Amino acid sequence: MTREVVTLHARVLLHMPLVQLFFVGGLGWIVYPTVPLQTFLLWSALTLGLELLRATFAWWVLPRVEKLRPNRLHAVFMALDALAGASVGLSAVLFLPHLSFVSQALIEIILFSIAAAGVSVAVSSRYMTAAYSFLVLLGATLPWTVLHPDKHWAVLGLTLIYWLFLIRVAGESEQLLYRSVLIRQERDRIIATVSHDLRQPLHALSLYGAVLVSHPSDRTLQETRRNIDHIVRDLEKMLTDLLDLSKISEGNYPTQQNLFSLDTMVADICAEFHSAASAKGLEIRRTLAPVKISGDKVAVARITRNLIDNAIKFTEQGEIHVTTSLMQEGDALLDVTDTGKGISDTEQELIFREFYQVTPSEGDQSQGAGLGLSIVRRLAKLMGARILVKSVLGQGSSFQVWFPPPNGNLQ
Repeated sequence: MTREVVTLHARVLLHMPLVQLFFVGGLGWIVYPTVPLQTFLLWSALTLGLELLRATFAWWVLPRVEKLRPNRLHAVFMALDALAGASVGLSAVLFLPHLSFVSQALIEIILFSIAAAGVSVAVSSRYMTAAYSFLVLLGATLPWTVLHPDKHWAVLGLTLIYWLFLIRVAGESEQLLYRSVLIRQERDRIIATVSHDLRQPLHALSLYGAVLVSHPSDRTLQETRRNIDHIVRDLEKMLTDLLDLSKISEGNYPTQQNLFSLDTMVADICAEFHSAASAKGLEIRRTLAPVKISGDKVAVARITRNLIDNAIKFTEQGEIHVTTSLMQEGDALLDVTDTGKGISDTEQELIFREFYQVTPSEGDQSQGAGLGLSIVRRLAKLMGARILVKSVLGQGSSFQVWFPPPNGNLQ
């Protein structure tokens, strides 16, 4: 995050000498010929020199930013920003005593505006904004209170409030920048993972195609067809998961609020997975109390399928126990418990991240893309439900989804 701020700040500073030149010229037009020419020229040289120093340092930093320590660069930029702010604020100290009240007020307005502009120049860094704007406002306020002492406490108080407001705005912008950086990093991670996960089945499809061309026997055809069908189903599920994940993230996932029987729907889904469980020698045991919930039936079905599918994938022997029950508080509980290998405490929160996969056993390639639980959590949140995980390594896992009562607040 610090590196991002430093890089953006350096890019902005490359253009600041030109901006500062217009500022110096505008102030010269206001103060001429009241302020002594020598005083104005010395101040102009100092201000433009410091701005050129900041721009030169930024020009030097940009090609090397990946190799340099970001915290040290941030500290150097803060020091340079403070010097630049002091030189801008110095204009009020030097010029105000020579000017009329109208010209004084005009310069004060300009300086307070420059302090606000420092928020964008500092590219959302609270500390850079604080260092720059404090010295600009200090230089603007002190000579005004000396020249107009009758309201100095009001001026000082309002200036302090204004400065704190600028820092708060910079802080909120900093949080937005931080979130945008995280989103970009997450997007890059997802693209890289999807590319990797799609490359493997596509490569397998090409190999099976080559096998069919080179060995077009009935036995090869049957076995290859079965493998291709399995790969195509996995690809279809991955693409469906990605599409749903995109819709949920963008807030475009279609939902309908209906009253339906959770136990009936869960019973049907358990029947769908009977053959998959039997193929691994597993039993799907059901304890389904009559429960009605209000929500999106398709989303609840998706949650249930993903949980049962995961339970089968990570269970080698034993059973999957699916339960529905009505709690005393009125919440409906869906519980999917397995006798699989379990999840460590450190991974129980990570498993809900996109593409995260529990550390696989040696040779285990059946875990999928790692999107199922992420979709489960997002759909649960969309419906106002909450999901809990209980797991012990080597003993199995339990995923519980608590749906609000039919008259509860649904999101």
